[in-house]
Amino acid sequence: MDKPPQDSAQDPLVTEISRLRALMDSAQSALFLLQPVRNDQGEVTDFRFSIVNKKLAIFVDQEPSALLGELHSRWFPTYKTNGIFDHYCRALTQDEPLKLEHHYNSDGMDRWLTVVADRFGDELRVTFLDITENKRIQHQLEATIHQIRNSNENLEQFAYIASHDLQEPLRKLQAFGDVLQSQFADSLADGEVDLVRRIQNSAKRMQVLVRDLLTYSRLSTQTEPFENISLARLIKEVLGDLEMSISEKKAIVKVAPLPNLLGNPLRLRQLFQNLVANAIKFQKADQKPEIQINARYPEPEDLPEELQSQSQRLFLLVEVADNGIGFDEKYKSRIFQPFQRLESRSAYSGTGIGLAVCKKVAEIHGGAIDVSSQVGRGATFKVFLPVYGRTG
Repeated sequence: MDKPPQDSAQDPLVTEISRLRALMDSAQSALFLLQPVRNDQGEVTDFRFSIVNKKLAIFVDQEPSALLGELHSRWFPTYKTNGIFDHYCRALTQDEPLKLEHHYNSDGMDRWLTVVADRFGDELRVTFLDITENKRIQHQLEATIHQIRNSNENLEQFAYIASHDLQEPLRKLQAFGDVLQSQFADSLADGEVDLVRRIQNSAKRMQVLVRDLLTYSRLSTQTEPFENISLARLIKEVLGDLEMSISEKKAIVKVAPLPNLLGNPLRLRQLFQNLVANAIKFQKADQKPEIQINARYPEPEDLPEELQSQSQRLFLLVEVADNGIGFDEKYKSRIFQPFQRLESRSAYSGTGIGLAVCKKVAEIHGGAIDVSSQVGRGATFKVFLPVYGRTG
């Protein structure tokens, strides 16, 4: 007996329906279509599932076929009192989709959902997206931000102590030393005069140390908005501030054309002033400082290790090169730590905070600082700053 001929149009239709079903069931969001259920007065009292994908069925540990034709209230009993039903009813009267972020903590569920509902003919098309993990991360970030704020408040309190409570006894110590020198100098033995001088010098050095520590601590707590900066003008101002040192050492400073960029002008001025001041200071006694400042856009392989993961970003590299005493590169990481010095205090003045400030400023801008050097052959400090947009 011959089999009845198959409807040739049915196979493509069945195939297309199967493809659409597979597409819906592969979605990461719960997708479903709802028919409104109305009472005799035409008021919506519930909704009935007409199309359901697998993601929604998983919420109630069922297969999609178990929900088809069933009332929404059967599988989600509390949806009429937790705001979801009201959201559906509003969406049914709107021309645009309505979005709701909802904490569904009932019906055996404890999830954060983004619910998007929009009218689809006489029905309602709904999407549930589970954002529970995103919310968990958000809450963790909020807790971390709270901790950082507390830490910043503690740093600000420390800064206040450093600028007031620690400075005051140092000022008194210096004042007492001045009194001893001015009023009792004739009655002091040579050794006692030298002792008073040492006390005063130590107090002055401690004041400088406290001031530099205060400057360093404030870098993390004081944030100002970035603005368009002319690097050429900023470097010119830095050289103006250092004019006396440049003149005394007969330093030669060459500055190549420099672009603009977005940043904090006060902080960047601190950075480059420290670098140029160090280039002038760390020189042989019989040598004139020669300093070259230039800028370029580096290749990804030029980036330091801490920026390698951001090689797709555009950075500006500003180099400050000198012909000074240089140093062994095995100490490279050490020189950027607070209060670390490679040279003796008697040979070169300073507290050892300058390069730590440079590193912090570069990091605040989303960049980094690196250096290459050889003993007796100078150093080249490399400041990498992200380009947030071409500014001229």
